[in-house]
Amino acid sequence: MRIFWIVFLLNFFFASVAFSQTDVLSDEQQQGNDTAAAQAAVIDSALKFGYVNTTGGKSLLLDEKKIVVNDIEQYNAPRRNATVLVLLIIMLAALTYLKTAFNKDLEDLLQSVVNRNISQQIFRTQSKEISFSSIVLNFNFTIAISLYARFVLIKYFHVSSLENFSAILIFIFLFTFFYLAKIIVVKFIGEMFDARDVCDEYIFNFTIICKSLGLALLPALFIFYTAPDRFFDFIFIATVFISAMLLLIFIWRGLSTGYKLMYTSVYHFFIYVCVVEVSPIFLLFKLLTKTIT
Repeated sequence: MRIFWIVFLLNFFFASVAFSQTDVLSDEQQQGNDTAAAQAAVIDSALKFGYVNTTGGKSLLLDEKKIVVNDIEQYNAPRRNATVLVLLIIMLAALTYLKTAFNKDLEDLLQSVVNRNISQQIFRTQSKEISFSSIVLNFNFTIAISLYARFVLIKYFHVSSLENFSAILIFIFLFTFFYLAKIIVVKFIGEMFDARDVCDEYIFNFTIICKSLGLALLPALFIFYTAPDRFFDFIFIATVFISAMLLLIFIWRGLSTGYKLMYTSVYHFFIYVCVVEVSPIFLLFKLLTKTIT
């Protein structure tokens, strides 16, 4: 009988220990399950935040196959365009100052584009010194054409690598460099081959066309970087039309300059075409391609 009670107590003791261990394991397992559930809830909420459209409450992946990154880019678009908008306001302020302080220079510029006879008269009477208004208008052209080219590449060719501010600086540097380089090369040709008058007339016609294009692109740039997308195509077509008209005017006057060079020497005309017209455009295109890629 005494042995029976000893065996019974031992069995009760081991059963109690096993039961307590089972409770501990069940508590630890429950805590682990609670922790896993909490982590799953956090991950699920993060996924919902990333993949659910906050405006409509629908999944962007299921709603017309939209991608979340497009919405993120739209949210960041005003912040990216703020720098460009500040730059455009500075350009507008500079042109407003020119309008009040150098109104005659702007009138001569517009008349030179419209009427070739007035252009030749202004060319003969202009001074050899570069005026302040001319410097401002030249820089206005290089900045405006840089922002215009950047916008076209981003909007119509979807080049996302040009979104940052460094791309704007690179574009401005490239266009300014080739613009000044072309003028310097034409000056050098005029000095080298004794064709100063012809080359100076070419530079005059080239700069007035570029200055006019810079003035025409400024209001278009304000629309591109501030207006809704539905206006972009119409304004883009208008800018292409204006650019084509100015290009035709420059080609017409440039051919006159080229004819004078050809009359002097066919060798001079060959240098004019290859060095002044073809090479800068080819090199600029190649550098822009390298910059984009």
